[in-house]
Amino acid sequence: MNQPVATPERRVRLDFRTDDELQHADQAVRSDLSTVAAQGRCLWVANDEFAAVERLLRQDDGSYAGHEIVHLGKLFDLPEGAGGEMDIEGLDIDGGYLWVVGSHSLTREKPKPGEHDPDEALARLTEVEHHPNRHFVGRFPLVESAAAPGVLEACRKAAKRRSACLKMKDTGGVLARALADDVHIGRFMGVPGKENGFDIEGIAARGERLFLGLRGPVLRGWATLLEVEVKQGGKGRLKLRKIGEDGARYLKHFLDLGGLGIRELAFDGEALLILAGPTMDLDGPVVLYRWPDALAAGAPTVVPAERLEPVLQLPHGAGEDHAEGICWLPGAGGDGRELLVVYDSPAAGRSHDGTAIEAEVLRLGARPRRRRGAR
Repeated sequence: MNQPVATPERRVRLDFRTDDELQHADQAVRSDLSTVAAQGRCLWVANDEFAAVERLLRQDDGSYAGHEIVHLGKLFDLPEGAGGEMDIEGLDIDGGYLWVVGSHSLTREKPKPGEHDPDEALARLTEVEHHPNRHFVGRFPLVESAAAPGVLEACRKAAKRRSACLKMKDTGGVLARALADDVHIGRFMGVPGKENGFDIEGIAARGERLFLGLRGPVLRGWATLLEVEVKQGGKGRLKLRKIGEDGARYLKHFLDLGGLGIRELAFDGEALLILAGPTMDLDGPVVLYRWPDALAAGAPTVVPAERLEPVLQLPHGAGEDHAEGICWLPGAGGDGRELLVVYDSPAAGRSHDGTAIEAEVLRLGARPRRRRGAR
């Protein structure tokens, strides 16, 4: 990867000033952003602790404010209830819906700083926890406000569109069950996410076709991307279509991202932008790739490095400033080639007034033309 580290074009202020912060959270919303999506005047972000998404509105000066929380427990029946951790790691907007995906990952406790009792430390490292709400894959309708053009409201039902998600139980979700016996992925389903276990960290939607990027597992340096198709089931339910061999309800794509896992996805025409970073809890590197003609794959795929386009490297800090979410930034009169990046564990210099945080805007070049003969 010989691309230079990107220089941001500018920063954008995101103001989360609100009296409706969730009281059970360990950190404020702004301190732990995991994903982002945008349309019209709206910017949608998520914090990986909450069963909620956050909406901000673009202001006249280009900043985002007017923070409102959409509690997913009001739109869906969640196995752990509205207060259970969902670990939202992917958002996308398509077809009048906001799509949401949880990480599906297991967690393991770690010793507390300054903990000197080896028995207590070992006990923490022994405990692996399952969080049913993390198995969320679903969507809810967005409706433009009649009084405020460009402002999108979340709702349970709008005309023929209605909120729906894959079925979840206390023991897991539909997708996890479908993958349990997979020859490549199955053995990682019981491994915590930050240990190269199964961990979804990105969604890109086109119609009812979903690409799900995995932070882990990374197999001998090859990152994993799942493709599924959904259909409307009974009331409030989505179902997985059979799209693979022998009735499999998913396709697998393996990509040579230089040993990195997938941290976020965004469509770029027929191509897929892939934000790649370490699968383990490390600082970097962070690289943006483009997979040309991803939508044309249509079958399980192994994508070598020469079929991927390295776009740029993103800066990262030591223990802070981890790029977690990307989306195309709508703007008045813009050319649509500005990419917004939000950061987990933001550096102190990004924080303002105790309520606001700064995201970065990168300008990408013109979209490459489709290569002759590309798949």
